[in-house]
Parts: sequence; C-alpha cells; structure tokens
Amino acid sequence: MQRETLMPTYMKNFSCIGSACEDSCCVGWRVTLDKKTFKNYKNLKHPVLSKQLHNSMKRIKNETSSDSQYAYFVMDDKKRCPMLHESGLCGIQATVGEQMLSSTCTTYPRVINRVDNIYEMSAKLSCPEVARMVLLNPDGIEFEHTESDMNSAWGLRDDFLNSSKHENGENLFWDLRVFAIEIIQNRTLYLSDRLIFLGIFINKVQLLIDNGEYDKIKSVIEEYKIKLNNDEFVTSLSKIHSNPELQLRLVVELIQKRNDSGGEVPRYIECYVDMYKGFGIQKEDTFNLKELKITYQKNYNSYYVDFMEQYGFVLENYLVNYIFESLFPNVKNKDVFKQFTRMSVLYSMLRIHLVGIAGYHEGLSEEMMVKVIQSFARVVEHNMSYLNSITDLLQQNGLDTLAHVVSLLKE
Repeated sequence: MQRETLMPTYMKNFSCIGSACEDSCCVGWRVTLDKKTFKNYKNLKHPVLSKQLHNSMKRIKNETSSDSQYAYFVMDDKKRCPMLHESGLCGIQATVGEQMLSSTCTTYPRVINRVDNIYEMSAKLSCPEVARMVLLNPDGIEFEHTESDMNSAWGLRDDFLNSSKHENGENLFWDLRVFAIEIIQNRTLYLSDRLIFLGIFINKVQLLIDNGEYDKIKSVIEEYKIKLNNDEFVTSLSKIHSNPELQLRLVVELIQKRNDSGGEVPRYIECYVDMYKGFGIQKEDTFNLKELKITYQKNYNSYYVDFMEQYGFVLENYLVNYIFESLFPNVKNKDVFKQFTRMSVLYSMLRIHLVGIAGYHEGLSEEMMVKVIQSFARVVEHNMSYLNSITDLLQQNGLDTLAHVVSLLKE
C-alpha cells in the first residue's frame, strides 16, 4: 500500500541479508507473537510444522499481555528460535511463506511511526546490516519525503496524531526535532559540544513546558539558532570542564547494571570483555577509580581521539538516527529533558565502551565501531525497563540536572 512517507535515504537500499547475517535476530531474543498470528499458527494444518509450532508457543498470561504481545516462542537451549533452521533461514517463511510471519518478525528492524498522516520509517541499529549502512556514511544521514510501499503487516510503534495541536505544544514537534538534528549535524563543533548545546537548549524548552509557556518556545528556537552561529557562545562550550570521575563511576555502574540484568548476546559479551580488559579491570565488582581514570585517559589520548577525528561521523549518525526513530523531543510527554538525559547516557556508555576497546586493541577500526554500536544497541536499546531505570537512577542520586548531564558528556 502506497503511503506518504518520511525516511532516511538509507531505507531505500535496505534488505535483510538472511543467513549471511553475523548476528541473527532469531538468536538471543524472545520472539513475540501477536494474537492474530498465534491463532493462525494454532489453526495451521501442516504435517510437520503444525506440531513444531504447537510445542514451541507459549501464551503471555500476565499484565504485559496485549493483542500485539500475546504469546512467544520458547527459545531452545542455545537461545535460538525453534523455527530457525541451521542454515540461518526461518522455517515458517521457508515452508508456508513470509505472509505467515508475525508482525514482530515482519517489521524488524524497521521502526514505523506515524505523525499525523505521514508515516516515518527508519531502522534499529541492532541489525548489523542497518548499522553498516547508517554508521559508515561519512556524508551523514539525509531524509526523503516520498511515496513508499508500506506493508500492512508492519507494526506501528508510535502514533503522533496531533502535531498541529497548539494547546500542549504538539505543534512545535517538527520545529524542535528539525533543530535538534541540525545541531547534531553541525560539524563546526565537537560532537560532545553539540550534545551539550542541545542539552542547554532542551533544558530551556523544558522550563517553558513546566510553566505552560508554549507560546514562547518558537522564539527560543530562533534565539538558539542565532547562538549556534555565535562564535562567542560556541567558544564558551569549549571552556566547560569535564568530570571524568563522575563519567567513569556512573557509566561503569550503568554498564554493570545492564550486564547483571542479562545481556546474553555473544557478540556484545565479546565487546564487554574487551572493554574491561582495555581498562585493566580483572573483576567487575572491584576496580580502583583513580587507576581507571589514568588508564581511560591513556586510551583516550593514544588510541581513541585521533580515530574519532576522522570517524566522528559514526557517532553523529548514531545520534541522528536515534533522534528520528524515537520521535525526540516528544513534547506530548512533557519530559523532553528526561528524554535528552536518556540519550546522553546512551552516548556516554557507548563512548566508555569504545575507549576501553580502543585500549585493548591499541586502536579502532570501522568494523570494531559497527560491532560495538550494533551489539550495544541490541542489548541496551531494546530493553525498556533498563532504559527507564537509567533516568530513575540518575534522579534518585540527584544527577539528572543540566550541570551533571553536561559534565557526563564533556570530553
């Protein structure tokens, strides 16, 4: 079905590489089934597949159950979907066709949002093929407004129907998001300074939202557009002091917390172990913060910073893709600074991973960058309970202020 669509141009060239994928989406994750697909599988008449489906499906019978999250496949002892053939191909698709796949399997790695009558299609970087296409584009992410063939089986993640509504600032969504992307893609600034600039701006917007002064937000956007081109203001960002102790203590705690909650993805575990080795940490629960700071600085100066001078666009592309697919800043939720804080922590965690891994390998490469970011996205970004716990933890420790978030970001 043809739909008016806004999408990054990389989506025009994306197609699943199937069994050639180095990190199958059918391994390590629980594959959920919507109610319609579950019933189709229950009623399927096939001499082999029917029995296999009946023995592999399990209903979700708690408060999380819904028509879209109705059942799931019980993974085998290797954490593989029981429908996955050794060849790496899906047994359901191979036997009865793609039209019998669940919405989850049909949609991933696509992210489909709808803003008013316009569909927005992007993709998650947890897919290796998507990660390569997005991250390794030195020209940055561009967008295209077009007519696109939208599969009716693709699931809709978010529906933003009132972007023209003035009462609670929804009409400002487009202006805010376009400016956020403009900031992150402004290569006259270091990437961490772009994020800090965005944080200062979003904090100002949050104050206006808290006071119900939505009518002033457009003028603030114009004010900060001028500041973005003001040499004196931009120079002031470079004078902000970093707080490496806070960065290391907080980010390592967050990484440990995520690993404890179960990141059973071999590709990510390899990165996680390399990071710890790169920091000279022998045991996760015992490390000397002073020694860690010294090692971090050495890795950063010797192996990380020069590589990122050439490949800074990789993390820029990560952030722009995140902004677009997450509908940041979503003014409907009235917590735009909290959304920014979450994105900042994800960026800071990624940077810690990369600096540690750069130290272990005595350098970085394009392949390493893709592996780290893709596996990180798979383990962290798909776990909503963990993502929510990030901002909760910061709030509980009084670290969710602009000053603390800026010190977390500053290199």
